[in-house]
Amino acid sequence: MTKNRVLQLLSLAGITLALFIFFRTYHLNEIPVFVDEAIYIRWSQVMRAEPTLRFLPLQDGKQPLFMWATIPFLKVISDPLLAGRALSVFAGLGSLIGVGVLAYVLFADIFVALFSSLIYALVPFTMFFDRMALADSLLAMFGLWSLVFALRFVKTLRIEQAMYLGFAIGGGLLTKSPAAIYYVWSLVTLIFFFNWKNIKPNTLGQLLWGLFLALMISQAMYAILHLGVGFEMIGSRNQDYVYSFKEVLSHPLSPLIGNLKSTANWLFLLLSPTVLLLGGLGLLNVKYRRSYLFLILISLLPLVFQAFIAKAYTSRYILYAAVPLIPLAGLGFQWLASRKGKLINASIALFLSVPLIMTFVYLLRPALAPMSLDMRSGYLEEWTAGWGQKEVAQHLLNEEAKGNSSVVFTEGFFGTLPDGLQIYTEGHPNITIVGSNPYVAEIPSGLLNTDRKNLRFLVINKSRNHLLSADLEKLELIKEFPKPARLDGSQEVLQFFRLK
Repeated sequence: MTKNRVLQLLSLAGITLALFIFFRTYHLNEIPVFVDEAIYIRWSQVMRAEPTLRFLPLQDGKQPLFMWATIPFLKVISDPLLAGRALSVFAGLGSLIGVGVLAYVLFADIFVALFSSLIYALVPFTMFFDRMALADSLLAMFGLWSLVFALRFVKTLRIEQAMYLGFAIGGGLLTKSPAAIYYVWSLVTLIFFFNWKNIKPNTLGQLLWGLFLALMISQAMYAILHLGVGFEMIGSRNQDYVYSFKEVLSHPLSPLIGNLKSTANWLFLLLSPTVLLLGGLGLLNVKYRRSYLFLILISLLPLVFQAFIAKAYTSRYILYAAVPLIPLAGLGFQWLASRKGKLINASIALFLSVPLIMTFVYLLRPALAPMSLDMRSGYLEEWTAGWGQKEVAQHLLNEEAKGNSSVVFTEGFFGTLPDGLQIYTEGHPNITIVGSNPYVAEIPSGLLNTDRKNLRFLVINKSRNHLLSADLEKLELIKEFPKPARLDGSQEVLQFFRLK
């Protein structure tokens, strides 16, 4: 390898890492806390304070690895939202490296590997969810590395690679239930890349032993969850998100058609049109046709399966299934970059500028970004978006600094309210946050009966404020926090009241 080529590689790697760090850390709290972020971070705070509750998420049917991993970040970062999101940034870094290693294992080309990592750093899909305190970025990281270790084991039959595969799948299972598809990915890898023509008794034995070892390690890791109370809730809560096979057979095209349309829309908007086109160009490289088809199948299996069974379906649920498509774009980019001519150079600039511009808009002006409806409503516009909650918490902390005790009732028993306030007031005994009925038709009796030596507050979203005028007269509006306008021009508002 020539000196110039080495410098090119180092420059590309440096640019990729710099873009990744910038896009993942700049104004990391630009978007306020999201409903699930508030829940996860609050669980992490409780588990940090009380070790006997380390399996608390099981009671809601959630695997706890993301919350466990958040605890160390809470110890070194004072802002709880930034602490949770920092974990996803590190998971994204693992995926950045993982997608490059996956591309290299499949295509044996360092430029394809670096181009793949560059595209991972650029696209809005990965940038957005690497900045959110949600388990999906961590799940995607384990998925990428399970593919890497499955490929390395199938090609080399080295037992340590099978062990790493087991750890990667086990980490995924401790993160979210969809990680079960990683077993299927391993079998697909075996079908595509194992040397079936020259199979011998000793190689067959190594293969079976390695697969057995990977299965045992991953299941042993998952079995840790039996130590906590509520393990059975995982299966129960999963049913809230998916249809049973009996239900799917009774209506096979519903929700399949609608979910497939949503999937196509998310891939178009979040991977960007030019990255998808680059992925198509990768097919022109005949030398890697098998690896190309392998990644297509790896991605399609969970995408189609989820489309068949999903009741609740949002863009972040497919992140782990979408990132294996990125090496295809890296392959297409390499094919394009190997051509010469002004038109080729212009097309390269276009292919990169589209996701780059889109990601800048997501970063700097998220309300103007070309988001899908589920993202716009969930993260920006509706009750699930926590605009104003940090400001309300700061008001309460200021009152505490003056020597006042505060009792705050919120609409809702979990989520952005009250958890979104609790994460910011953790460790302040003079501030009490209490959840109540999400449909606020009267001032909560608990608030009215609270000792008057406390300052008494009510925090609700305007759409859930159904108080009569007589009750409203008992309240003093301290401040309203408007959220970005919906597409129809209407607007949700967080209202912060004090009881007179």
